[in-house]
Amino acid sequence: DELLTYSSQLSGREGVGNSEEISLLVAEAYFKKGSNKEALAAYTTYLNGKEDTADKGILLRAGYAAFILSEDDIALRYLKSSFSDTDSIGYYSAYYLGSLYLKKQQKPMALTSFDIARKFRSDKKLVEESTFQFAKIAYELGRADQAIAEFENLLKTFPQSSYANEIRELLSQAYVNASNYNKAIAYIESLPSRSVAVDRAYQKATLLKGLDLFNREDYLQADQYFKKSVQYPINQDYVAEANFWNAESLSIQKQYEQAANHYLKVVGLTGYSNLDILLKARYGLGYSYFNLQQYDRALFNFKEFANKASKSQANYADGLLRLADCYYVSKEYPAALDTYKRAIAANSVDSDYAHLQAGVILGVLRKYTEAFTEFDFFMKNYSKSRFMDEALFQRAQLEFEQGNYSLAVADYSKVITLFSASRFTPYAFTRRAACYYNLKDFNKTSDDYITVLTNYPNHPAGADVLLPLQESLNLAGRSTEFDNYLAGYKKSNPDSKGIESVEYETAKNLYFNQDYAKAIQRLTLYIDQYPTSPRHTEANYYLAEATYRSKNFTEALRIYYQINQDQTFSFANKVVARIAELEFKQGTFNKAVPAFQRLSGMASNKKEQSVAWNGLMESYFFLEQYDSAKSYAETILRSGGVNAGAVNKASLYLGKIAKAQGDFEAAKDEFIATINAAQDEHGAEAKYLLGELFYLAKEHKQCYETLVSLNTDFANYPEWVGKSYLLLSDNFLAVGDSFNAKAVLKSLVDNFPIESVKRTASERLIKLDEVELQRMQKVKSDTLENER
Repeated sequence: DELLTYSSQLSGREGVGNSEEISLLVAEAYFKKGSNKEALAAYTTYLNGKEDTADKGILLRAGYAAFILSEDDIALRYLKSSFSDTDSIGYYSAYYLGSLYLKKQQKPMALTSFDIARKFRSDKKLVEESTFQFAKIAYELGRADQAIAEFENLLKTFPQSSYANEIRELLSQAYVNASNYNKAIAYIESLPSRSVAVDRAYQKATLLKGLDLFNREDYLQADQYFKKSVQYPINQDYVAEANFWNAESLSIQKQYEQAANHYLKVVGLTGYSNLDILLKARYGLGYSYFNLQQYDRALFNFKEFANKASKSQANYADGLLRLADCYYVSKEYPAALDTYKRAIAANSVDSDYAHLQAGVILGVLRKYTEAFTEFDFFMKNYSKSRFMDEALFQRAQLEFEQGNYSLAVADYSKVITLFSASRFTPYAFTRRAACYYNLKDFNKTSDDYITVLTNYPNHPAGADVLLPLQESLNLAGRSTEFDNYLAGYKKSNPDSKGIESVEYETAKNLYFNQDYAKAIQRLTLYIDQYPTSPRHTEANYYLAEATYRSKNFTEALRIYYQINQDQTFSFANKVVARIAELEFKQGTFNKAVPAFQRLSGMASNKKEQSVAWNGLMESYFFLEQYDSAKSYAETILRSGGVNAGAVNKASLYLGKIAKAQGDFEAAKDEFIATINAAQDEHGAEAKYLLGELFYLAKEHKQCYETLVSLNTDFANYPEWVGKSYLLLSDNFLAVGDSFNAKAVLKSLVDNFPIESVKRTASERLIKLDEVELQRMQKVKSDTLENER
């Protein structure tokens, strides 16, 4: 009081020396009296122009006074300047900064501040308060795994905490709403008894864990969690979703009967009314029965799907196609034809297939003119179709049936010439041979039959050509050749009990039993011992597969290329797929492209087609051929993909392509579209790249908001969360906030699970400290210079 009285007397005088020191003494006196308003005014006078060099304790007290007075901007300025992670002042500064950020709803910055403050072990109350706030904010930001661990630690360390009841309540909510469920599941499973609320949390957590594994294509593990979820049928929506996704997983694994059982549990769920899931279950049920060749059941479910789904429903057109297929195999040809036309009208991405089938049916109905019209339309409009070989073959069949043998020969020849690896090629040879027979050209007849026996020694078509070959050779005056071909056939199709066959089957069984090291040994021995065996190519294929699964990719690729020379091999499409995959993995994208192009042309199913398109999209992207990459991304989106992940990836790549081409606005639109549709790793990457675009455009507020939401919405993808925090630190630096930039990096070093991210954060933190030290030395040097 005496000091304040004395300073008051001096305030009116002129030329008073040491005025700054007097202001400081006044500020400290008011601070000790709790007169924060007066203290802040005096601190402000003293600190004017010297915030960078002032004592940290003075800055802390000035910041605290402003904090108490709700002068938040002033408090932030002083507290940031007072921060140091080497003493108690820094810890208290961090605590009050955390409180201010929390007040401003800047929770990520509050989190990093409380994380620093809670490490001051000398003040138990500060540790308790800071840890509670840290855990609570972590939970609110979706970092459930971390929040749960901190809440549990709080209850253990501070059992009598005034926050105990709130902690237990938040812990319960964390388990119910966890987006990171590993800890939740383990914790709940360890409880000796559980309430209905906890069981509901377990039902949800196991469902979400299953979905996460499903999206990562770990279907076996996903199944286990879906089964755990349905053991607690409390929430009907979760029951339906767990059964549906379990069915989807089983279907992908080709366990169609089990898949059908789970789909049935969805459609049979009493009172369940989610039409989207119900329709998807009908669609999946139809496919399960279709693959089980139970076409009557498949027909019923595809019909239910087609009748109740809107035309905008995903897979609507595909459902029509499969319904038409069911009518076709049931020989209900008019209904099949009508339904294929409905699929075409619905703009099916597989309209080429629908036109092909329409042509086949019209041929069956003996409506030849209309059938040829369909095939001609197909040839004209779908020249790149993967069904071109079949279309040519079927048109040739129609010509054959009508006795137009020369025209049939032309189409069979196109199949043989253009599609040497097609499944129709062996039959094209036998049918062309029959045409030549009817045209009385017995030499060509014989040559085609001989080609089948020579090039397709184990193909089913070979068994049917011996008798007609004998006849045609007789008619051609070449009857003496027959015995050689008969002997060759017998050699290619030896008694299944022969020693060679036993050795081969033994080696192959080792492969199927996943004993790859022994399989490689036995298959290599077999190939060396029987170099002329008709199974030679197939043995090499299994050798390549065993080598591939042993992760010896270079050697596997060499063998695949060797097999690839045999264009008649029945697994040629799988060989090409492996070559494409391995060239892509090795980064030789210029070699991957032609392999993926071949796979696209010879794909035997939608999955292979999707793999080819995706490979072309990514390969062209890495080759910086962006227009080609974009074309395939759009193709994948139009086709609907074989799963949601394929569509999400294509959407992401449209954004990456636009970004690479410098069209940032288009890139933003594509990334936002991906984020809205994808809750998987592609969504996480899209959100990171969107944040990066905002950062590059100096839109720092949008960058901050995007990265913060990434860390909440995609907490299960630590790779992208780690990158996000590193970019968030850069974003803070860009706006001059070195305190939060360093706090983010320090939090990564202390807490982040990925070592590479921790290492990068540590390196950046050291550089920041060096820059900060150089800046402080320069400020002190300038101050001394000015005082001289």
